[in-house]
Amino acid sequence: MKVFILFEIVFFIILFVIIFLFLKVYSANKFVRRISLYSINPLKDDKMSFYDRVANKYLDFVKKFRLIIKKSSYFRMRSKKYENLIKYQDRGKIEAIDFITNKFVIAGLFLLLAVISQIIIIRPFGIWRCLLNLLFGYYLLDIYFFFYHKKQTKLVGNELLRAVIIMNNAFKAGKSTLQALEIASNELPYPINDEFKKMYLDMRFGLSVDTTFDRFAKRVGIEEAVYLSSSLSILNKTGGNIVEVFSSIERTLFDKKKLSEELKNISSAPKVVVYILFAVPIIFSLIIFALNHNYFKPLVSSPLGYAIIGIIIIMFSIYVFLLRRILRIEVQ
Repeated sequence: MKVFILFEIVFFIILFVIIFLFLKVYSANKFVRRISLYSINPLKDDKMSFYDRVANKYLDFVKKFRLIIKKSSYFRMRSKKYENLIKYQDRGKIEAIDFITNKFVIAGLFLLLAVISQIIIIRPFGIWRCLLNLLFGYYLLDIYFFFYHKKQTKLVGNELLRAVIIMNNAFKAGKSTLQALEIASNELPYPINDEFKKMYLDMRFGLSVDTTFDRFAKRVGIEEAVYLSSSLSILNKTGGNIVEVFSSIERTLFDKKKLSEELKNISSAPKVVVYILFAVPIIFSLIIFALNHNYFKPLVSSPLGYAIIGIIIIMFSIYVFLLRRILRIEVQ
């Protein structure tokens, strides 16, 4: 059993290393494409790199597999939640259903690793272990995108005040809303410039200002974006000076950000205490396990032990939740 678990851990490590190297090469190629606009390349080389050939082959596979998955109404409905993850520059190249395809590919890789590991150690085929690897591989992309979306949302929130200032300056110069969105999308960094490009495209297609900013607020899901959308909606219904409205929004967001930074500085010391209180039980358990390997053996050798482990996990989760809840300060 221990040998089997060891082989699985080794295969998972290999898989993560491959994924890490792939992302590293992708990032390097993306950087090269970005700086190539400002560099002179005297020698023209039309040969495709190995990475580009593999990427093109995979994209062709995804496009073919897309036609099969599209036949299922369930997967078409499930793919709608991935539409917000499609970047502006990738529109027309990839579709939301392609994320489902990638989930199937990752799940297949995890299943393949589970089967290979069982063949190597000459172990009877375990259907439950393979099913567990399959489910983990299928939902791994969702876990990644959950944290990725939180990170992107935080970056958008940090740059929204700057976006409002740019748009307000554009309105003071006599620009229209469409022109202000275009200026902001060109001057802002990623990822908020991608959102403004989407809003610019929405207005180019004929959507109203209310609908455009409401779609933006739903995509990013932050309070500042909802406040911006509501203010513009009220402005369009009641009328008024858009420069004054944006100036008011700018002052409100600036005051909120300033207060948030002050609260962050004040609560930094208590947060350190929370992290220490969170880590102490785990470190203490690891020390006991290192000193005596058999100390926790009764917990994993009987049904009562498993029940106690479940109770410990529940109590520890409540403990962490209460610690975070006590020190959480919301800026209204």
